[in-house]
Amino acid sequence: GKSTLFRMVAGTEKPDSGEIKLGAAVKFAFVEQSCENLDDSKTVWEAVSDGLDNIVIGNYEINSRAYVSRFNFKGSDQQKNVGDLSGGERGRLHLANTLKQKHKKKTLKRPIQKF
Repeated sequence: GKSTLFRMVAGTEKPDSGEIKLGAAVKFAFVEQSCENLDDSKTVWEAVSDGLDNIVIGNYEINSRAYVSRFNFKGSDQQKNVGDLSGGERGRLHLANTLKQKHKKKTLKRPIQKF
């Protein structure tokens, strides 16, 4: 139901009939319940920062380690391999990556239950 609708709005799934149209300026992102697109061989910090000391979030440049720490990955937690993370940690990492992307509209599905 809801997940299918979000995937159709995001354009990753096609409706059985009809079409979904978004305004030309609308960019849509949502946090999937599964975190399958995370690279298990990277550390938490590498997965978010791509190895850069500073990253751009919206119109702001921020220290990448400070950004990662805002998702409760502090100190040595940033050096954990993604493959060793718990489900909740993977969810927080996925959220950090989703919010890093430029989108005008973000929808979080069940953020309190998942994170």
